[in-house]
Formats: sequence, C-alpha cells, structure tokens
Amino acid sequence: QQQQQQQQQQQQQQQQQQQRQGQGGDPTQGGGLDASQSRGSQGGGARTSASGENQDLIITSQSGSFSADLPHARAHCVTYPFMITKERAGAAGGQKNEQFCNNCFCYVCDVKASECQGWLTVGHCHAQDKDPYWRALREFTRTELLSNSPLLQALGCDEAARLEAHRWCVNGLLAFNRYGDGDPGPGGVRNHSFQHVTNVTSSAMKAIVGHLSGAKGPRTTLAVLDGITSAIVINAARPENSSDPKHKWCKGTYAAYKAIIEQLEKYWVLAIVHTSARSIPPQALSIMADRLKRLSKLVDKQVVDGGQPQLAHVPLTHAISACQRGWTNPVVVSILEGHCTDLQQREAQTLQRARLHVLERAQRWKEAYNYAIFHGHAAKSLAYMVRAGRYTDVLPMVFRQSALACGGKCVPVCAELAEWGQQEAAIRLALYCAFADYEQEIHTSGDTLVTKRMPYVQWLVEAVVERITPAERQERNASTQQPSQPAQAVEAARSDASEWAIMVCKDLPGHLANPLPDAPMGVAYSQAALTAERVAALCVITMPVLAPFCAKLLSRHGEHCAAASIVLAPACRSDVGVVTWALQELAPKIGMATFSRLIQELRPGQMSTTAQTAVATALLAAKENAEAVRWTTNANLLDAPAAHELPYAHFENTRNYRPCDLQAFVDVAEQSGDTQGALLLAELQMWWEPSWQHLEALNRLCSPHKYGLRRQQLQSLALNDARCRPEMRFEVLAHEGLNAQAMAVLVSTARENPQAANAALKTGLENLGLAFGTQQGGILDELWPWLTQLVQAGEGVDATLELLAPAIPDKVLPLYDAQVDQWQKHCQQNTVNASTTPLRSWLFRTRRMYQAAGQADNWDRRFSDMTSSLRRKSSLSSVWADFGASTSQQSHPQTPQTPQLSNGGQSSVPSTPANTG
Repeated sequence: QQQQQQQQQQQQQQQQQQQRQGQGGDPTQGGGLDASQSRGSQGGGARTSASGENQDLIITSQSGSFSADLPHARAHCVTYPFMITKERAGAAGGQKNEQFCNNCFCYVCDVKASECQGWLTVGHCHAQDKDPYWRALREFTRTELLSNSPLLQALGCDEAARLEAHRWCVNGLLAFNRYGDGDPGPGGVRNHSFQHVTNVTSSAMKAIVGHLSGAKGPRTTLAVLDGITSAIVINAARPENSSDPKHKWCKGTYAAYKAIIEQLEKYWVLAIVHTSARSIPPQALSIMADRLKRLSKLVDKQVVDGGQPQLAHVPLTHAISACQRGWTNPVVVSILEGHCTDLQQREAQTLQRARLHVLERAQRWKEAYNYAIFHGHAAKSLAYMVRAGRYTDVLPMVFRQSALACGGKCVPVCAELAEWGQQEAAIRLALYCAFADYEQEIHTSGDTLVTKRMPYVQWLVEAVVERITPAERQERNASTQQPSQPAQAVEAARSDASEWAIMVCKDLPGHLANPLPDAPMGVAYSQAALTAERVAALCVITMPVLAPFCAKLLSRHGEHCAAASIVLAPACRSDVGVVTWALQELAPKIGMATFSRLIQELRPGQMSTTAQTAVATALLAAKENAEAVRWTTNANLLDAPAAHELPYAHFENTRNYRPCDLQAFVDVAEQSGDTQGALLLAELQMWWEPSWQHLEALNRLCSPHKYGLRRQQLQSLALNDARCRPEMRFEVLAHEGLNAQAMAVLVSTARENPQAANAALKTGLENLGLAFGTQQGGILDELWPWLTQLVQAGEGVDATLELLAPAIPDKVLPLYDAQVDQWQKHCQQNTVNASTTPLRSWLFRTRRMYQAAGQADNWDRRFSDMTSSLRRKSSLSSVWADFGASTSQQSHPQTPQTPQLSNGGQSSVPSTPANTG
C-alpha cells in the first residue's frame, strides 16, 4: 500500500511539472525555460527555476522491498509467501510457513518469530487473522485477564490443569469469534447463531461435572470454571454494530447469555462448597473472591442493560459469598450446630442447595437437619431427622405444623421412614396426611383436595398392598365368589376396619400418634389385610371425594376386596359412576355375589342409558343372563317405542340414531329360550342402529313377512335419510342392487367430508365381502371411474384399494403405475427437488399396493429399473436412500411428507406436474 501511495504521488508530481512547463509558453520568449534546463528536468534531476532554486524532489527509483524491510506478521511476508492451512503444529525444518525472515513477527505472541516459543510446537507459524481460531488465541495471549489468572497459581494447579483451563478459555473465545463472523447464507447475508457459544459452554459444563465427581477434585473444576467464565464475561451477547442488513442476528441471545451466566454461577458455588480447608487453602479462597469480583464487574455491564428479564442479583455474587463464607466461617458453624437464630444470616438459594448436597453426600444428617430448619426447609428437615435416627419426633412435628403435609411434601418423609425400617410409622404419617382435616378448603374445593392428597393415597396403597403376601391376596379375591371361611374372614376384616375408622375419625392425630392396634386374637385375616381394609374404610368416612380414586388404585395393585369395600360403603353406593365401574372391573374378578345386594338397590329409572348398559354388560360377564337381558332391555327402551308398540312401529320415522350392538344379549336370550326377549332386543338394535347385519339378525327370529317389511323400511332409510351412517346406506343399497344410488351416497358424502366418504367405502366393502364387491357387473364396476379420480386426489382411498389389491391386482396396480411413470418422465425432463416433488409419495403408495397384492418382487424390479433411468438425478439421492433402507420391508409406511392417516384419511399430495409449483 505504501508503494502504491508513493507511485501515485510521483504521477501527480509529474503531471504538475508538465502543467507548469505548458504555462511557460515559447522558450524563445521571456519567462520560459531554456533548452538545457528543459533537458535537465526531463533527465529526472532536480527541477530549478530561472533563479536556480530547488522547488521539489522527485524519487525516480528505489532498491530493496519496502514491506520486507519493516516488521510484519508472518502471513504478510513477501520473502517467504504464506500458505493458508488448518494445521495446528509446525514441522521442524519445514519449507512452508515454518520459514521466516528477520522482520517476521508471530501473530499470536506479537514477538519476533525467532523468539516465539510456540512457533512449531503449537503451530504459531500458521497463524493468520482470517482464521477465528488464531484470532481467539491471539486475544487470549495478549489479554492479561485471560492468560495470567492469579487463581490458577493460588490453587496450585499442575500443568495439565492449567492447559485445560487455557483450552476452555480459547474455545469460548473461538465460539464468540464464530458467532461474530457469522455463517454464510443466501443473498450474501451472514447468519449469526449463538449456538456456537451455547455448544461450547455445554461441553465445558459436562467437563466440570466430570471433574467435580472425579479423582482430580475441585482444583481442576475451579480451573476450568475460571477459563470458560473469563471467556464468556469479556464478550457481549450482541455486538454494538448489529444493525447492518447484511447480517442476520438470531433472537434470544440475551436470554441464552443470561442463562449461561446463571448456570456457571451454580457450578462455581457447587465447586467452592465442595472444597475444604485441606484441599483449598484460605488464602486461595481470598484470591478467588477477588477474581470473581473482577469478573462480576465485567459481566454486570453486559446483563444490566442487555434485555429482559433481568437477573435477580448481581452476577457471580453467590459464588463470592461462598468464598467468603467457607465451612469454617463462625456463622456457618453456628448454623450447622443449630445455635444461630439471626434469620438475616440465611444464605442464597443456590448456596443452600449446594451445602445440603454436600452434607447429604457426607451423611452429616444432624448438621443437614439444623441447616435445613434454619433456612425454612421444614419438609426436607424431616427426612434428615429420619436419617439422624429421630423417628419418634417426626409425627409430632407434622401434627404441630400441619402445613408440612400440604401438597405432598411429606411423601419423601414416608418413603424415608419405610426405608429405615419404620413402615408402621410411615403408614400412620401417610394416613394423617391423606385423610386428616387440616385444610380450610377440605369441604369446598374437591379438585384441589384431590390434587393435594392423591400423592399420599398412592404411596399408602402401594405400601399397604406390598405387605400382603400374593397367596393371601389371591385367597381374598377368590373367597368372595362363594360362601366359605375365607369369605367370612374378608367380611370380618371389613367390619373391624369400619369400626376402627368410625372411632378414630373424630380425633385422627391423637389416635395416629400411637401405633395402630393389632388384629384381634384368633381372627382368620392378617394384620396386613386389616391395614388395607382400614385404609379403605378411613378414606370413605373422612374423604369421600377420594374414595373412587382410592378404589381404582387398590384394584390396580391387585387388592380387589379392599376396593369393593369402598364401593359397598354407604357413601359410595349411590354413586352410579362408582357402581358401574365396580361392576365392569371388580365383578369379573371377585364375582357378582359381592354386589348382589348393591344391584338390587339400584333404580334403573334414575340411571342413564349408558349406566344401565354398563350394569347389563357386567351382569352378562358374570353369567347373570336373565338380569343382564332385563337391564339391557330397560336401557334401550328409553326414548324408544314401548315394548308392545315396537313390533308395529314405523321404522322410517325420524329419530336420533346411536351405536347399539345387542347381539350378545340376543344370543343369550335365544339360548335360554326367551324368544320374545331376543326378538325385542333384535328390534331395538334395528331401531337405534339400522343396518344390514342387524336385519339379518332379525331374520333368524321373525316371520318372513316381518323380515320383508323391515327390509323395505331399511331400503327406504338408505335412500332418503341422510342422517344414517353413509357406510350403512352404501352397504344396503349395494345389497339391493341399487349401485348408482349407492355411489351417489358416497359422492355426496365426499363433497362435505372426504374422510367420512373414504371410511364408508372401505367399511362397506369389508361388510359386503370381496366376492360380492368384485363380481362382474357389481358395485365395483360402478365405482371404478370415481375411484380413479380419488387415487389422483390423495392418499385417502389407499386403504380401500389396499383391501382390493389381492382380489383385482390387474386393475389396482395400473392406477399407481401410471402416476409413477408420469412423474418419472417429468423428473427426466425437468430439474426437480426431492423435498417438493410428489415422486417420493407416489413411490411409497405404489409399493404399498404391490406389497398388498403379494407382488413385492415385481415392485423391487420396477424400482430398480426406475433408479437406473434416473441415476443422473443427484437431487433424488435422498429418495433412493429412503427406499434403499426399506424396500425389502413388508410394512406399509405412509408418505413421509404427510402425517399418518387412519383408514379413509384424505391428504393433499399433488397429483400432476402442474400442481407442484
């Protein structure tokens, strides 16, 4: 650049000289230059005026290299041209960047190349300003705060720890350089992603965790923390010159920067608290505090005005406090011994968690209890109390401070008691927390109460059922199916538990303060079974809102008898939902004998159709056939014509249809000889859900005249009533030979709901059967032109054609082959993109049809021929990769560009080249 400037100055001077000569006029006239002077000026000497004075100086030549004679970076040397490389080490005697002239300086160290200590060993010979790594290394070397940390020396770190700290510092600087440089994007815009910084920080934190729990201990952890933190705090979350439109800065950088600072501070606190006076001397902690104060000032400038939300405290102050208040600090010692009463001495939350973590690992339970109590962690202090062996003090403390039981806080305490061999005390604590009246909203806010108490109920059920042996549990569940001595034992345990619950519910804390009474002498049930019955009885009496959940939990864990005790209690007998659940879930497992009196008390007139049907289903499962038929008949006569009017009812009348499958009850009634009951049920299911299957079921029980009448009415419904299910209308009209009308039903349905039309088509063909649907001149011939259009419209019809492919492959496969051929030709003639072309979709769909037709081998050959013809299309490589990994599989995957669809689903895959855009 200096040479170019000099040449430009020379040219300007020469132009000025020529202008002056032109202004001098004719040399023969006065005032001009004589010939000798003119020749002298042309010869390049000093130009003089008529008086002979020198007016300026012109440099006409030079010797040597201007840039080579001045100090310069190795990358700018003209004597030994520089070669850009990614190598990070030099070779001794190398003939490339390792050579240097006398004026070459190291870019990293900023000293002469001959004096650089890392010229070859760490590759400083390859350093240049275009590489973000070397820029980061130069910044590290030239910044005293980074390269000469007093903390490393105070900690007495070895060479390996120093190198690791320096490495993480350089990695952090490199990440910020890459973030600042940005990644090239379309249109010449550079995208600046903060992910470079977060990735390096995450890796550093993993290394910190490994060192913290490893053999190197806290010294290396603190060294790494010092390195990565220093690199973070001297950089900003967003450069000041970030308004250039050619640079796109990612959003949320301030939030990510703040989160990194917060997480690093937590690791600082944890690492400092893990140290002891023997591992880290006190003077090192003092130096560390000064170091953190300096870093805190730097990072505070970045986060104070950086954005929202603001940090809750000055960054790194918790770590500074951890340095200043070590384990030997008088205040900390007083707190650990339980003598401190000044609540202003409470430490920050980050420091509290770290100290409790260290105390737990050291099993210093008494100190952990004192520390937790002082800082208000009452629930956690109970667990420490258990570990310290003070079992008898736990329940009285909870009884005195009932707020400790709210929201499941004492569930870990119950687990601790059970783990330390105090199962009986744990059950008493859980009984109090689950069923005691210690909340004001106990009678008003059911949902809130369930949320707060269910953790205790769940733990209690698991703990109680676990104490019952599998043999006894099996005997209890089987005993209720027939009168026997075990059945009497179940009733006795249920009665004794109910008496105990009624007695203790008036003063639950007072009774639970003492051990639970043992089972009476000579009874046939165990103490564990009695405890399970006590849980059920106490739940029903004190917390009826929890009773259904408790019953379901007991049944889920195999204790069906205790669950039945809850259902049979007076508070739950009137709950139709609970009774219905019990008949569906418990009755098949323990028999209907337990619920016989309960069923007799039920009033069908006060129950919904769904509830009555559930009772009927449970009775049918328990082989109570007569009662099941009676219940289901009453349930389905609701809102229907009366039993004596139904045989003469006009089935074309307007009504609300609903699913109604009573075939199991019809069969049971017919087998038991109740022909009239079976006929009534068949008429009811025909009334609520008219269909061809229900018509055939009615045909077995009624006269031919009645069958003909119902068939005529069903055909009329299929033709005229649009509220009937489209699959029913399609199936009935197809059976009657009205193919055009059947197709019209599907077409009209497709206009409003394509998915419903596809589902109706598939279900209807399944009910008709392939033999009926594919016969010559049948319904399929009428539908085929429409099916061809649906194939081009999307994947919704694929499920139906997959059903037809085994029967008529010669008609199904050509539909898809034509589309594949069309798109194959389009790809050969045009530039395509694998992510936008529908070829991938059609390949998946076509393979699905070939596999359904049992012609997977033919598909493999066809696919191989296609890949050969399109092998020059590198843009389709991802398509071939997808099929290369799955062409031999026999599954039927859906098209990747569209979500998985159910049968009859409709998608929007383009079908012609004109639609691809």
